[in-house]
Amino acid sequence: MDSSYIERAKSTHFETQPQSSGVETEYGLSKKWQSWEKMYTMHKLRSVHLRDSSRGKTISWFPLATTMIVLCVVVVFTTSFWGGLPPFSKPSAQAAAPFTRRVNVPYFGSNTVPFNQTALFWFGAVTSADTYTDVRIGYNKTELFIDLHTVDRYLWYDTDTSAPNLSKDDNASVYLNTTSTGSGNSYKFQTGVNGYKKRTNYQQAYTGSGTMWTPATIPFTAVYGWQGHGFNGPEDSGWSMTYHIPFSSLGLAGPPSQGTAWKLAVQVQNRDTGTATTLSEKWWPESANEMTTPSSWGQLVFGIPTYQPPHTSGTAIYSVRNKLNNQVVTDGMVGGSLSCGNLGLNRWTQWGTQGYPGASRVNIQNETYISDWNCFSKFYITFPLSSLPSGKGVVKATVTLYEYANAGVQGQPNPTYIQVATVNEDWNPATLSWNNAPWVQENINTLLVNTKTTRVVPLPGLAITWDVSRAVAQAYATGQPLRLVFYTPADQHDSGKYFFSSSIGDWNAAGRPTLQVTLGA
Repeated sequence: MDSSYIERAKSTHFETQPQSSGVETEYGLSKKWQSWEKMYTMHKLRSVHLRDSSRGKTISWFPLATTMIVLCVVVVFTTSFWGGLPPFSKPSAQAAAPFTRRVNVPYFGSNTVPFNQTALFWFGAVTSADTYTDVRIGYNKTELFIDLHTVDRYLWYDTDTSAPNLSKDDNASVYLNTTSTGSGNSYKFQTGVNGYKKRTNYQQAYTGSGTMWTPATIPFTAVYGWQGHGFNGPEDSGWSMTYHIPFSSLGLAGPPSQGTAWKLAVQVQNRDTGTATTLSEKWWPESANEMTTPSSWGQLVFGIPTYQPPHTSGTAIYSVRNKLNNQVVTDGMVGGSLSCGNLGLNRWTQWGTQGYPGASRVNIQNETYISDWNCFSKFYITFPLSSLPSGKGVVKATVTLYEYANAGVQGQPNPTYIQVATVNEDWNPATLSWNNAPWVQENINTLLVNTKTTRVVPLPGLAITWDVSRAVAQAYATGQPLRLVFYTPADQHDSGKYFFSSSIGDWNAAGRPTLQVTLGA
């Protein structure tokens, strides 16, 4: 984000624009879209910039002790048994085990890390008093690239530009530990909102143990941007900070080998008033805070893991799709939907809790301009694996979504990379929203998705297929459903790609999201 980004934010992004007459919303479309011709009359999804802004009776000790002993024996036996199973075995259904959030970081060699091809995770919530942050991350031969795009209604910075206190106003910190266990060197890179222009002294590096931090001279670059009406009072949209952390600053001659794991945490602190004495803070992962050791942070793994299928024979292919053989696939969309949230919602008090249960068409969208955050949209889906036979090996697994349209101008190419990731929590499609939707457990794969090339895409839609073999193998082995979320690190306007959901009518049953799993004996 250079100075032109800031200037554009100040001059062009804060006028309310009417919704394009060509925009169709999900509501009221079920009747209107029975005709296939009508289904593709959507011309362009315009960015909409809105101003609106949880006594029992006594038990004798002998039966209780006996019960506890029996339970301990059962637990020990069960743990030993499942631990000895091959990785593709399928035990009976059980609750999800505790997990560490993990981000697999793509490598770009000698090239500049492309913003729109990075791995992506997020944390926080969109409200008047909270912050929400998208984190994009990648690396090349010389540096680790970490970008934070933070939705924030009010931006505050220290006006003492000669000696700013970074912890006093809106700020962010990236925490790194260069081992997989958290026992090695730890670093903290703190940056603060700069005000109206970039200032190099609104950043500070530290070394420490995870709970005690000492300022240090460690070279890194922080590129800052913002969008809104001003600082220390006026309403805004948010801010961004892009970290360029050279490997040489961490004492390394080059990038770690692929598969190397580090520890990572991210914190965003928020000030919304001039009288606040304690800043609210958001952390990724949830287990991290300023007083925890690096062992409680998330995991950063260099490179995208590849799946190594087991040696099997006699393979068979199984399909999982809503209503196919009475299967129930659950999905849901959160965010701006197909209309940038332009449903009469106040984007600060209502947008984050808006849901779209039963939506038959969904959007996946993002972009670099934080003022357009009300257009961001994610897609969640859960595939049950209970119909698959047990005791097999997962040879390959794919998920296919069927694209029927896209935002932007017809005939103008506007491809975007869309990431598929796993989530570890169940969710309710009736109440799913941006603010309560699960965070990423682990990113799996990213795929370039093109715009449609014809006005009408033949049924069942343009098939877009992601490889999710590793995710299915993990879920199958633990008796869990496959829980996925699709989102994009896109940087351009009108990046939205529109897909049919599991709720689309039987007239296009083949266009519902489909999981295909190849199992071998």
